[in-house]
Amino acid sequence: MKTLIQNYSSALSTEAMYFHKCLTECNQEAVMWSDPNHSAFDTFDFTKPDVFISHFKFLTHDIIKYLSINKQIAMVLNVSGAQQEDIDMLASMVKEAGVNVPFVFTNLYKSAHNLSSKEIKIEGIYPAADIFIPRIYVPEYQIDTCIFSVSNNELVSNAIKGEDNYHVASLNNGDESGYADMFLDVTSAVSFYERYKKIVLADDINVVTSQLLFYAFLRCQDLKIKVPDSQQDQLDQILSDLFIETEEDGELGQILKKQIKKRHNCFKRSARLFRFLKNSDLASQMERTSDSL
Repeated sequence: MKTLIQNYSSALSTEAMYFHKCLTECNQEAVMWSDPNHSAFDTFDFTKPDVFISHFKFLTHDIIKYLSINKQIAMVLNVSGAQQEDIDMLASMVKEAGVNVPFVFTNLYKSAHNLSSKEIKIEGIYPAADIFIPRIYVPEYQIDTCIFSVSNNELVSNAIKGEDNYHVASLNNGDESGYADMFLDVTSAVSFYERYKKIVLADDINVVTSQLLFYAFLRCQDLKIKVPDSQQDQLDQILSDLFIETEEDGELGQILKKQIKKRHNCFKRSARLFRFLKNSDLASQMERTSDSL
């Protein structure tokens, strides 16, 4: 099986890259399509994939046209961020063009979306800890607190109160409000967590429970998660779904880190993807790799 993956990475997700890396680690043919200016027809003709993975926002007329002709290629789309009207439009387009779409998937948790479709199967694949993110050099320093957010919101203002020694990190490098001390993304943040005694994720629930959450748990000394009051019950439910109760002895933080390494790593998520694609052998191989981490 050969897989073509369009690089739909963002400030909050390296999913496309870790799908690609997990495939190559399992000795599978996988090609990353990173140049948005490269012709879709040339890319597909050159790679000749069996499976194409992308995000619904990256779909173009040429991609649909090519796949409508080459129906043997299965297209799987991440639809995180889609509204119901987006799903309806996608379903209509896929049906009219006759594209082979076995399913689409969302990174949102069950309690965070209500998308549905009679024409397209919608699966769930949660974010993961990307074990392949490289560490970058960060000067030696120790500061009390770092507050992460996408915007200058009330949660950030409240988190700052009472703090004398802190940084604010924005996950939106397009923000021009000047509220942040630095701009980071989910990749660069990995190298900064250990420079702070406490990390605060302060934003909408879809931000704080993104891929950002998992490495923050793994690397930081103390993690606090702040969401609007109206989302607190939803956050509690998501954390309850992610982490299982255990009678294992030990400090809670270390127990959660162990669960992330074993249950919420990128091989686990990749295995789920390929199990949905009915490639049970590859899914099992990825699960064994996950178990060995």
